[in-house]
Amino acid sequence: MREQCSPSIIYFDYHANEERHRRKFAGICRFAKAIGWRVAAVPPERSRPASVRGLLARHKPVGCIVECSGLDATPPPDVFGDTPVVWIDPLAPCDGASVVCDNVAVTKAAFRELSAGLPPCFAAVPSLSMPCWSQERVDAFRALCANAGGQCHVFDGIPWEDHGERIARLRTWISSLPSRCAVFAANDISARDIAEAARLAYRHMPKQLTLCGVDGTPEDTAFYAPAPNVTSIQVDFELAGFLAARLLGDMVAGRHARPCSYGPLCVLRRESTRGFGRREARILEAVEIIRAEACDGLSAADLAARFPHCSRKHFERRFREAMGHSILDEINHVRLMKAKVLLASPSPSIGAIADFCGFGSERELRRRFSADTGLTMRQWRKDHVTQMRR
Repeated sequence: MREQCSPSIIYFDYHANEERHRRKFAGICRFAKAIGWRVAAVPPERSRPASVRGLLARHKPVGCIVECSGLDATPPPDVFGDTPVVWIDPLAPCDGASVVCDNVAVTKAAFRELSAGLPPCFAAVPSLSMPCWSQERVDAFRALCANAGGQCHVFDGIPWEDHGERIARLRTWISSLPSRCAVFAANDISARDIAEAARLAYRHMPKQLTLCGVDGTPEDTAFYAPAPNVTSIQVDFELAGFLAARLLGDMVAGRHARPCSYGPLCVLRRESTRGFGRREARILEAVEIIRAEACDGLSAADLAARFPHCSRKHFERRFREAMGHSILDEINHVRLMKAKVLLASPSPSIGAIADFCGFGSERELRRRFSADTGLTMRQWRKDHVTQMRR
């Protein structure tokens, strides 16, 4: 009976077959659980104006959260009347309370990954639908290239172009790019198309082409399936849902609701940005060892000792040539990814995280974390904490 009497909110336009929406919903539920809200997730087919009015009359929610990033039309603002509404990722500038992706921060993460191998040139490809967020990412990437003194080729996208025609044009475009070009895809769907076109153009990844997409989610549907072995910036979708619910909480409580944003969580580094040594078996084996044992105190010397048929100096040089960075850089990258996952939870202390992830000290973790993110660990945790702290 108590559950029936607790306040409820509605999350509209929920796509159950998309991982990004499931993560946003998980973030909403985390906040809702902390303050005793019930959450109802409504799919796109029930998000039409007539259905929305009926749901509002039936549930009498204290507020609503509306997902705007899907392919279906979202309900118009006037349908909700006086019910407080928070919009997640509106496709156009929004006057109401909203949570949006920090596209510049996401693009900077991709640029750092792609520029690690010191490519002679860069390129960028917009998303298939070419909404405003895609253009923001492409523009930000072009600006970063210009600031670094590099040239950036931009693919001339056509909104909702036929898949076969898009692949054919991408193939021609990729064939015209200089060798060792670093390509940024505005999302993982575009990255998948680029990988397919590169294969048809006989451009080897990562030897002739490095590639990084955005989203970093293992989508279930065929349309959203990411390209295998392609590096991606994992976006913090769960934080987006949490921030939206917290913003709604402010509105319901009569507090000022300030728009907020979410950004990248980590880099899912795969073979498409691993430099020239992808075909060298020992380098691939070394990368897998790092992934499995980096947090167990693995050192560069320990790793080199696993390959006794060459000297440590020679092995470290071959690793750097293959990956575009040192063994220690790769070890610290894996450790920092794990640290971010742990830091997103409110419970482990920073000292415990340092020990668990294999850093020599808390001070070393803090120093490396700040260099990687530009934030202190306290600031990062404050933005990503999964519990309400009022």
